[in-house]
Amino acid sequence: MKDIRAALAEHRLVAILRAADAGRFADAAMVLHAAGIRLLEATLTTPGAPAAITALRLALGEDALVGAGSVREPSDVDVAVDAGAAYLITPTVNPAVLERAAELDTPVICGALTPTEIDQAWRLGAAAVKVFPVAAVGGVAYLRAVRAPLPDVPLVPTGGVHLADVESYLRSGAIAVAAATPLLGDALSPSGSLPDLAARAGEFVAAAARFKTAKA
Repeated sequence: MKDIRAALAEHRLVAILRAADAGRFADAAMVLHAAGIRLLEATLTTPGAPAAITALRLALGEDALVGAGSVREPSDVDVAVDAGAAYLITPTVNPAVLERAAELDTPVICGALTPTEIDQAWRLGAAAVKVFPVAAVGGVAYLRAVRAPLPDVPLVPTGGVHLADVESYLRSGAIAVAAATPLLGDALSPSGSLPDLAARAGEFVAAAARFKTAKA
């Protein structure tokens, strides 16, 4: 699973792990993996995220792609790659980040919002472009509008993606969707419900599967 773009096209879902600390990342990741989610993002804004990335890579092996999110500086690239991140996700377009990632042969899903930013990210070598925050600017309708003039750019809508939106985004041309709170809920808090997470994850996976079945 070394090709992130192929993995996005195959699995269609990225689970975003972001919390006050990374104490529950391993437990939640195992639940997500058991439900069929194979792309995980641990955000560097979470204390303890690099160690969690290393642990998850060891625990899940080649059966999952564990990436680092909230990568904003070249130094973040180094931290993430040293931790074993298979790919990077950024919130913004920073050419220095993309350059450093290329030097380390690590793919980037680059965050962007406007058509200009999306095109810039793609031209700078992003493996895919995270359209963020998509819900705040129109959701599926916005994705459809920006994709029309940029049909060659693989887009990953992120930010307020709920279960009911998954199939619509994929039908509108997204290569995959990424979800944080609508998927994780309270699971990353010490008293959060992992059984509830398992149920939600199963529903997200089923929604992506329905799209894949319909497409086939």
